[in-house]
Amino acid sequence: MAFVRKHAFKIALFALCAAMGIYLLVSMQEKSTVNFEMDKPAPNYTMTDLDGNQVQLSDSDGKVRLIYFYYANCPDICPPTTFLMSELQNELKADGTFGKDVEFHSVTFDPERDKPDAVRQFIANIPNEIDQTGWKFLNMATEQETTKLMTEFGLMLQKDPATKLYTHSDLIFFVDKKGNIRKYVRGSLDELMTADKLKEITDALLDD
Repeated sequence: MAFVRKHAFKIALFALCAAMGIYLLVSMQEKSTVNFEMDKPAPNYTMTDLDGNQVQLSDSDGKVRLIYFYYANCPDICPPTTFLMSELQNELKADGTFGKDVEFHSVTFDPERDKPDAVRQFIANIPNEIDQTGWKFLNMATEQETTKLMTEFGLMLQKDPATKLYTHSDLIFFVDKKGNIRKYVRGSLDELMTADKLKEITDALLDD
């Protein structure tokens, strides 16, 4: 007992360090893992960016790609989902992976109205600055071609001829370094979706 009393502080300090070590070990072991429920080739599209350059999906193989379909006149979900992706962009830039290891593709399904100036205005209205070195805003020649591509991705699109507004899905697709769709998630329509959750998926694909 005398030994314990004499060395009580050292014993308590050792016990605290041991407890912290066990806590950190358990925390690492309990870290959530991402479930990739898909593994199918993504359609290998060819489109035009805002500067008139041809962009093919397979050109960026070796990177993780996030693909989102939108239109610049969208009155509801496209701006907040683009903002959500911009928050992820900033987290990836802090890691040094944005543009180098990860690339975003935003594809308009309203190509007749979404000319470069209209899309640039859409981008300017997003609160975060969008870094186009790693984020491509793409346009196909016709609405029919884009609708066909969306169907290949498993998406539905419906246009109101009177208002020219669209009913569309709010899904962000994750394409791995080999060009396979591995997962999709809802964007701003999912109130629980955050940039951190998107980054967890992105990081898992980077490590895959």
